[in-house]
Amino acid sequence: MRSQFSGYFDPRSSEIDELWRDGAIALDTNVLLGLYRMPNGTREQIFQLLTQVQARLWVPYHVLVEFHRNRLEVMRTEYAASKELGKEAKIAYDAFKAVVSSKRVQERACWPELNAMLKELNEKASELFRITQSESDHYISPAKQDTVLPFVEDLLRGRTGIRPQSQELVQAAEMDGANRYAVKMGPGYLDTEKAGDLYMFDGLTYDRQYGDYMVWRELLRYGKDNGLRRLMLVTSDVKADWWLDTKSVSGKRPQPELVMEMHREAGVETFWMYTLSEFIQNAKERLKANVTDKAITDARQTEEEVTRRREILWDKHKASRSASGTGPDDLHYLIGQMTDYDVQHFHGAALGYKAGEERRKDYAVLVIDGTMLLFGGPPFRAALREAFGSLSERKECETLQIYVIFEQRLNEDTVSLVTTQLRVSISMFLRDGMEVHMFGGHFLDPGHKLYQFGLFLGALKT
Repeated sequence: MRSQFSGYFDPRSSEIDELWRDGAIALDTNVLLGLYRMPNGTREQIFQLLTQVQARLWVPYHVLVEFHRNRLEVMRTEYAASKELGKEAKIAYDAFKAVVSSKRVQERACWPELNAMLKELNEKASELFRITQSESDHYISPAKQDTVLPFVEDLLRGRTGIRPQSQELVQAAEMDGANRYAVKMGPGYLDTEKAGDLYMFDGLTYDRQYGDYMVWRELLRYGKDNGLRRLMLVTSDVKADWWLDTKSVSGKRPQPELVMEMHREAGVETFWMYTLSEFIQNAKERLKANVTDKAITDARQTEEEVTRRREILWDKHKASRSASGTGPDDLHYLIGQMTDYDVQHFHGAALGYKAGEERRKDYAVLVIDGTMLLFGGPPFRAALREAFGSLSERKECETLQIYVIFEQRLNEDTVSLVTTQLRVSISMFLRDGMEVHMFGGHFLDPGHKLYQFGLFLGALKT
């Protein structure tokens, strides 16, 4: 029975022992990109671990295609997020201090005692800011030397798949993928939100939705061509088209169909999968790898955060497909309501200026389509760059108000994601001396004439 239904049985303990003793080890894209998401100490430990098993490593060509396409964006995003921690702490403390040291408070009897405590707090706060602002020191700055790329280059020299020889071969593979997706055969059928997102790499055109299948297809061929008996895949992709959650004490396991396909088509006797955190933990126990519990925890937290972000994006994608969505006309209407002059329209955004009242200076208003912020990708980032380029020409304008509009009210998790994505998206374009206030909102009626911006997403001052 086990031989015919091997995908539904856990490998025997002796088979797992043999897998860890001499099995080939394949790495997925998210594992390599995850090196940019780890703090320095953990990254160095993972470097050492991967070097320890280097002789057994192999990586599909398509993994490296996706790695090179995404590594700069991941590096920038993680570094920008680490920089925000210090800024947010400083903004929050400054707001608190402004309240408790206002002129009204200074006129109260408690002020002398309160003032003395504030001096103590300022000293503690300075230490807090030093710690939070140094968070970015643990990540790779886009302006400094990238230690991950040369490590990956040396690690995988001679240990990768090869480029498809023609566009026809790519198209044939993607056609196979489409047939599999039609019957919910993984991996990759949960990536259909990427359908039609075409890109070119080294002269060949790919459809992003088939990325996981292209990786799997190479793994099958590698196992067959090299007569492998044992193969493990390390991946931080925990979607259900890769994994089966048994809802029991045994937890998740590779999808049975994948295990049986690897045995049937490639002749691999033992195939198993691990997330990066599981791989590190097992390597510590089985290979006596020099890794700490903190490294395991960091890897697990990174996986959970990436999974959380993807689930939120998937929910928003489904919502955007079922709703009428926000369009250029909506942005045109909103910017017209909020500004007085010099309106400009961009892909997924609109910019205008509001005349200041009394002695206030004029300020800029940027309205952003929330769906474009989350899903717009490079075209939207290019539009933001153009909008901020226009804004930078107005040196006298020191204040910017940003309004992110959605079709529907946001839940708490999505608010967190939108806030992070917005800060990361605009941080690279802000000029020195600019004060930014950010708000989120949604339409209240089907006609998109009533709206509410009830969410304060934070403030920045450069």
